Amino acid sequence: MVRRRAKKPRQHQSSLRLLSLVVVMTISSLLSSYSSSVPLRPSTSSCPIFATAFQIQASVSVPQQQLSTNRLLNHDTDKIETLVKEKLNRIATGYQIHGEKMKRTLEMELELSGKVEKCFMGDNADGHNQSLLLSTKLKEKKVRLEECLAVNDRVVHQLLATNSKGGQSSLFRDVQFIPSAAAGSTGEYDDLGQLMGNGGLVEGGETKKETDGYDTALQVIHHTARDWTVGAAPCRDETILWIVRAIVQYYTRDGGSNDGRNDLRVLIPGAGLGRLAYEVATCKDLIVKGVVPHVEANDSSVTMIFAAQNVIKMLQQQQYQHQQEGNRQLQSAIYPFLSDLQVNEIDARKRFEMEVFPDEHAVDSYKCYHDLTGTHPNLSFTVGDFVSTYSQQSKQNQYDVVATSFFIDTATNIYEYIYIMKHMLDTNGVWVNCGPVQWHPCALLRPTVEQLKDMLQVAGFELISWSVADEAVAYRHPDDVGGKGLEARYTRSEAYRPLQFVARLLSSQDDGSSSNEDLPLKIQYSEFLNEVANGKIVN
Repeated sequence: MVRRRAKKPRQHQSSLRLLSLVVVMTISSLLSSYSSSVPLRPSTSSCPIFATAFQIQASVSVPQQQLSTNRLLNHDTDKIETLVKEKLNRIATGYQIHGEKMKRTLEMELELSGKVEKCFMGDNADGHNQSLLLSTKLKEKKVRLEECLAVNDRVVHQLLATNSKGGQSSLFRDVQFIPSAAAGSTGEYDDLGQLMGNGGLVEGGETKKETDGYDTALQVIHHTARDWTVGAAPCRDETILWIVRAIVQYYTRDGGSNDGRNDLRVLIPGAGLGRLAYEVATCKDLIVKGVVPHVEANDSSVTMIFAAQNVIKMLQQQQYQHQQEGNRQLQSAIYPFLSDLQVNEIDARKRFEMEVFPDEHAVDSYKCYHDLTGTHPNLSFTVGDFVSTYSQQSKQNQYDVVATSFFIDTATNIYEYIYIMKHMLDTNGVWVNCGPVQWHPCALLRPTVEQLKDMLQVAGFELISWSVADEAVAYRHPDDVGGKGLEARYTRSEAYRPLQFVARLLSSQDDGSSSNEDLPLKIQYSEFLNEVANGKIVN
């Protein structure tokens, strides 16, 4: 059974928190000139506007003293790009290694089962119904495994590809350096390996985090299935689409205010493969009411961001093909359950069930947005540590909505998350959340749902709605849990009853709290206290 994705916890060691990578994929400004009124020439390969679309901006946070001494050199940009390419290549290659390991394990099982059957049944083994023997079933499984591994390997390479289009050689349009928000940043800038995060592991080196953590090919496959296949639609309806409906209700029926502007500035932390961000950015119910979402999706993993980028390229190419050739579907097959653990499995055939991505609803949403607006979704991605990136002074009052899905329990110190939300939101902005409080191993504070409720109120949030879902929701696919007429995949299931809330930020004079203008200093001190609590620093 696949576990809920291992979101990247905050890194405790000062030397591992010196740097964070912020990658911004700007879509709207690069695509606005390619509306349906602009004639596009047919192409037999790829959409011709890929040469200019989806360019990536990188912003690297470094220790203050290195900015002041001008130690940053031009070649650092090339070094960062090289690290990103090497990392994505290692992860893609890692899936091949994983596949070979699966095949070796199956070979062992096949050989052992055949010998044991011969041992217990003797010469009569061949006389039994061969289809009932485990060795026969494993032979069939071997054939299917090799076929499906080959398909998934192509998908992984497709999603993690960094091939340039139209002669563009650089991964990043621009690289900027900003001061780090982490306390005790005294290490060397050339420790660029830490740009890639810790992959969801509190301890462990670069190799381990790319095989056991969040930054793995298996996680890319799991998240692609969860975010972009039709089979996972019921799970998305109870989580991602609950958030979208809450935003729509607040800004179209409940008098939500964004100072008379028709643009809605939305941040999605912990965005993963980007479906929540995409659903908000293309939301028809907002567009027809004259509300235009400008969505920024943040994640700690450069791996996830490149995979999300490539899925959205597929959607854009689908829109282009629709304009040129009609309703030709450009989708890829994927086997999301292939590498699940071989425990609690009910029927081996369900391991080889195929899905396709992106699902037709996603394709239709892109087309609908384009038909309504004549342009493409206002969607960008930011890769980097949430605390370091969004505690910067430049992020104050920059968003009307912050939407979090399966994110808040990744906090090392939940107070930091709460006050960064307050820092980022404009007056009367809302924080919309859906997800469990399954605090990750990195967590130093683990409040209950009721305690968390009080913490938000003390921080200056008005709780418009607050509840825990009545029914448990599967994280990846309904069959992972079963019930309601579904054929369960396992004898044991893992599901969540998510905490769902909408919290409105009161004005500073209404909540009586102190100013958030000095948040970067408060975060640095909080980070220091986290280190002390962890025993990393002796107070």
